[in-house]
Parts: sequence; C-alpha cells; structure tokens
Amino acid sequence: MKKALACLGFALAALLGASSAVAAIVVKFTPASQHVNVGDSVFVDVSISGLGDEILSAFDLNFLYDGSVIGNSTRMIDATSAQFQLGTNPILALDTTSLGNWGLQGSATDSDAVMALNQANSFLLAQFSFSSDADGVSQFTLGGDMDFERNFVGLDAKTLNVSVEGACIAVGTGQCQVPEPASFFLVGLALTGATVPSFLTRRRRTAAGLKS
Repeated sequence: MKKALACLGFALAALLGASSAVAAIVVKFTPASQHVNVGDSVFVDVSISGLGDEILSAFDLNFLYDGSVIGNSTRMIDATSAQFQLGTNPILALDTTSLGNWGLQGSATDSDAVMALNQANSFLLAQFSFSSDADGVSQFTLGGDMDFERNFVGLDAKTLNVSVEGACIAVGTGQCQVPEPASFFLVGLALTGATVPSFLTRRRRTAAGLKS
C-alpha cells in the first residue's frame, strides 16, 4: 500500500511541477468571484505575478465583459501601477473603449537591463470599477487572441507564457458557477482508481497463497 501511495504522490508531484514550470507567470483577476446587487459598484484588481528573472516590457490586452450586465452606466480603469512599473516615460494607452471590450496597451522605453533592476516581481496591471446594471452573470477576462488581446512581452522582445485566471461577476439574481476541480486532482483520482484495485488483487492472491 505504501508503494501505491508513494507512486501516486510522485505522479501528483510531477504533474504539479510540470504545471508550475509551464505557467509560472500568472495574471489574476481579484476577486475571482463576487456577487453584487443591481445598482452596486463592482471593483476588480488585475495583477501579474511570478515574473522572476523575466520582465514585463510591453503588453497589448483586451479586457472583455458582458456590457448588458455591468459597465453600461459607468466604467473606469486605473493603470497607474502598470505605468510606474514600465519605467521612465512609458507608453500607455487605451486602444479600445467600447462597451464590453476595454483595450489597454503599454510599452517601456527603458532598456531591459534597467527594467530588470527596477521592476517588481508582482504588481497591479490595472484596477477596474463598473456599475452593476442588470440581473445576470458576466465573465471578466482577457480576449483569446495571443497577438492582440493577451500579448505579454518580456526580455529581448520575446512573448511571455502567461496563465490568465479571470473573474466571474454575478449581479442580482445571477449566480456564478462553482469552479470544476483542478485537472491534476482528477488525474490523481484516476491514478488512485488504477492503482488501488491492482494492489487489492495482489493482496488477495497473497492471502490465498498463505491459506493454502
């Protein structure tokens, strides 16, 4: 049994290690889930973490949401933190301001070496505030186009591999769905199902041999 559990532990550890290696840099929307009443204000922080030896030298992002549920009355964005982290005289602009789609571009003018010395490992990209206008649910995340909607640039103008964790905003009668179990947990269950029966079979055979 100890061997079976050890194998399962090693498999899960390897899977977790592979996952963290693939997507060490994470963009999070906080809170990940919230519920407000119609007429209340909605606040969401978007941050980047895990840069490590990398830098964020530029980005081209489109923040998407359901404009029929939130943001029709008022919507605001504050990217002061990102502007500060992009160094001296960065280029920062909103390229899209349509309902349901907010485009933000940023680019540093300092060298990579200067950026590496001064930029934090984790920082806020933007802070958003919306009005909650109607019953319903709105996802709030980045667009899927890797070139124009979720493009993160690092050292030597190379694209960064970034994992994006969006948010769910429920208004009035709307309800955010409970997130499904993580994939590594499901794999762990599968490994358990595959390992335990074989262990039990061997144990029964051993017991039968001893009786005979």
